[in-house]
Amino acid sequence: MRRITLFIGSLSGGGAERVTCNLANYLYENGYSVDVLTMSNTMDTYRLNNGVNRICLLDKKERKGRIYNYWIRTKRLKQYVVNNQNVACYVVMLPITIFMLIRLKKLTKSKMVISERNNPSSYKLYEKMMMKYAVKRCDGLVVQTKEIGKWYKNAKNKVVMPNAINKDIVFPKREKIEKRIVTVSRLEKQKNLPMLINAFKIFSQKHPDYKLEIYGKGSQEQKLKELVLKLHLNDKIELMGYVDDVSEKIVNAACFALTSNYEGMPNALIEAMCIGIPCIATDCDGGGVRELIENGENGFLIKKEDVDSLVNALESIVLDKKRSKAISMKAKKTRTELSYDKIYNKWMGFIERSINGEMKA
Repeated sequence: MRRITLFIGSLSGGGAERVTCNLANYLYENGYSVDVLTMSNTMDTYRLNNGVNRICLLDKKERKGRIYNYWIRTKRLKQYVVNNQNVACYVVMLPITIFMLIRLKKLTKSKMVISERNNPSSYKLYEKMMMKYAVKRCDGLVVQTKEIGKWYKNAKNKVVMPNAINKDIVFPKREKIEKRIVTVSRLEKQKNLPMLINAFKIFSQKHPDYKLEIYGKGSQEQKLKELVLKLHLNDKIELMGYVDDVSEKIVNAACFALTSNYEGMPNALIEAMCIGIPCIATDCDGGGVRELIENGENGFLIKKEDVDSLVNALESIVLDKKRSKAISMKAKKTRTELSYDKIYNKWMGFIERSINGEMKA
C-alpha cells in the first residue's frame, strides 16, 4: 500500500485547505495510506475520513513566540521526514509549507509534489524566490490555470489541475428569483469589494428594490462597512459574515458577482455557476476566471476595476430574463466539467507519474 503525506498550514478556511481534505479522502478511498500533516490545529473547516491520519506539528497550547513556534515546527517536520522513509510522495500546498519541506528533500528518497494555489505574480519578492527554488527541486508541480503554468515555464513535470466540486455537495434548486445581488468572498484587498459596492451604488439608483449581500469574513470588514455608510447604502447592502449553508442562502439570487484583482481558480464562482446563478466576474490575473466563463454564454467577463462594465452586466442580467435563463442553464454544465471524481482521479494519476519519474512538462 502506497503511503502519501499531504502538508499544509491548517485545515481551516480556504480553497487550498478544501483541496487538501478532498484529495486526502479520495486517495484513502482508493487504497492509499494517507497522513495529513499541518502546522497548527486551529478549528477544521473541512472533514477528513476517519481512516486518514491527522498529525499536527504544534498544538495551539504549546505556542509561544513567533520564532519559537517556527523553530519547533521545523524541528518536528525534520523528525517526521527522517522517521518516515516509507512515504512514497509528499503533496504540499502554499509557499511557506512548500519551502519548509523542500529544504529537507536531501533527507529522504520520497518524491515531492508541490501545488501552487494562487497567482504567483502577486507574491512578495522573497515568496517568488522561494517558489522558483522549490520548482527546481520538486518532482511535480500542480497549477490551477494555464496562465499560472506559464509563470513556471521551466518546471520539468507540470500539470494544470482546476478545482473540483465537493463530493457531498447537493446544489439547491433555484425557485423564485429574488432581487438580490450576492458575492461570497474573503474580505481582503485581493477581492476588490469596493468596486462591487461602488457599482451597486450606481445600479441601485435605477433599481432601488435590489439589495447586495456580501458573505465572508476578513481584514477589510470594517473598511467595507465604513464605505457602505459613506455611500448611504446601509439599508441596501449587508455584510452577512461567514455562514455554513451559503449555497442555500444565495440560491435564489438574481446574480453573483466576483470583482477580484487576481485569483487562482475561485471556488465560490464555481459553486455559484453550478447552482445556476448568472455570474459576473473580472478577467483577473491568474487566468482561472477566463477558463471558467465564456463571456456572454455562461456568464459575463469584465475588465478589472471597470465599474461601468459591471453596472452594465448587472442590468443585462436583471432586465433580460430570457438571456439570464440561458446563461444559468449553460453555467450548470460546470458540474460535469469539474466533477469530484474526474479531477481527483487526475490528481491521483499525476502523483503516480511523479512517483514513477514520468515527466510531463
